[in-house]
Amino acid sequence: MGKCRHNGEVSIFGVRPASFPYFPFHLKDKIGGFVILDELWLRRWCEIIEYPMRIPTLYVPIKDYGIPTVEDMDLIVDFIKYHTSKDREVVVSCIGGHGRTGTVLAVWAELNGIENPIEYVRECYCGCAVETEEQEEFVREYLRMRKRI
Repeated sequence: MGKCRHNGEVSIFGVRPASFPYFPFHLKDKIGGFVILDELWLRRWCEIIEYPMRIPTLYVPIKDYGIPTVEDMDLIVDFIKYHTSKDREVVVSCIGGHGRTGTVLAVWAELNGIENPIEYVRECYCGCAVETEEQEEFVREYLRMRKRI
């Protein structure tokens, strides 16, 4: 299992995972968008520090240890597609950076050609990524419904 890298030091096909309070401020000039997966208090914290709200932000509140809806994951994937480029990346963040963030990373990894996305994310980013069986099942089911990018 890979070591935890929660401060944006890892990029998975243009997506940089981060967890509170390890937001990758050092990469601010390379961030094209921000996906907040947590409930209200992380969003309020970001508003208080006035960052990253100055960049395009998608707020998809998902309960801790929970999963997004299929429609929410479609929004997240579309947001990432739109806001990533060779010069810009998207930061995906929840409080712990394991379950919800790992779920998005695993979906994104397979959509970009990785055959075993959960294992890939655990090795490249964090051994605890995709924390629950429900999250693992969501990744498999969602990807069955969607074609690769």
